[in-house]
Amino acid sequence: MFKYMRYEIKGTHKFMGLLILFVLGASTGIQLFALNASKKYNDGLDGFGKIPNLLMPLLVLMIFGAFVTALFYIIGSFRKELYEDRGYLTFSLPLSGNQILGSKMVAALMWAVAIGLSVIVYNALLGSILFGFDWVEGVKYVFNIIPSSFTITIGLFIILSSVITLLLIYFAITLSKVSIKNKKIGGLWFIIFLILNSFVNYLILKVSGVFPYYLDLNTFKITGLNSLITKSFMSYVDMGFFVTGNGTTLVNIFSFIFSILIAVGTFLGTSYLIERKIDL
Repeated sequence: MFKYMRYEIKGTHKFMGLLILFVLGASTGIQLFALNASKKYNDGLDGFGKIPNLLMPLLVLMIFGAFVTALFYIIGSFRKELYEDRGYLTFSLPLSGNQILGSKMVAALMWAVAIGLSVIVYNALLGSILFGFDWVEGVKYVFNIIPSSFTITIGLFIILSSVITLLLIYFAITLSKVSIKNKKIGGLWFIIFLILNSFVNYLILKVSGVFPYYLDLNTFKITGLNSLITKSFMSYVDMGFFVTGNGTTLVNIFSFIFSILIAVGTFLGTSYLIERKIDL
C-alpha cells in the first residue's frame, strides 16, 4: 500500500508543485498591491485606480480557482483509474479496494493540507517582511479573539465535510462504472454525487433535530436544546453539525457520530465496489 501511495504522490507532485507556486505568486501579487495602496494612502494620493481595483479581486479569484483546479485534478486522477488503460495496471496489483482507496484519500488530503499550509505560512512570513508586523503575535491575537470552541468545531466540520464530500465523489464515480443489468451509468456520476450529497446533508440536519444534544468542547458538558434556550441562547445558528450563538459553539453529538459513520460506510462501500464490482 505504501509503495502505491508513493507512486500516487509521485504521479501528482509536478502538477501540484506548479499549482502551489502559482498560488504563492498570486498571494505575492495581492500583498504587493496592498503595500502599494497603503503607501499611496499614507502619501495622500488616490490609492487604487481602475486597474488595481480590478486586479485585486482577480488575484483572489485566481487563488480560489487554484483550489478548485486541485480538486478537479484529484477527482480526474481517480476517474482515470476506472476509465483509462492505467486502471488495468492498478487493479492487477496485489492491493485490496481499501488499500487503493485509502492511498487515493491520503494523497488527496496531503495535497490539500500542503496547499493550505503553503498559503498560510508564506503569506504570514511575507506579510511580516512587507508590513513589519510580528506574525506570531498576530496569530496569538486572532486566537485570543476567536473562542477555542469555535475554532475546534469549525476545524472538525471542515475536515469531516471535506472527507465525506471526496468519498461521495469517489463513490459516485465508482458506481458509474458498475454494470447494472448490463447497463452502465457512465457520465451521470456528477448527478449521482449531487443527489447523494444533498441526501447526506439532509440526514445530518434531520439527526440534529431528532437528537438535539450538544457538546461544549471547552467544558465537555452535554447540553440539550431546551437548556440552550433557557440560557438565552435564542439567537443561535443551527448548521446541523453544530450550533453557534452568543459567543459559544457546540457540537451536536449524534450528528458528529452520524457523519463519521457516513464517512466509514462510504469508504467501505466504495472499496467493495472497486474490489468486487468494477467492470473495466
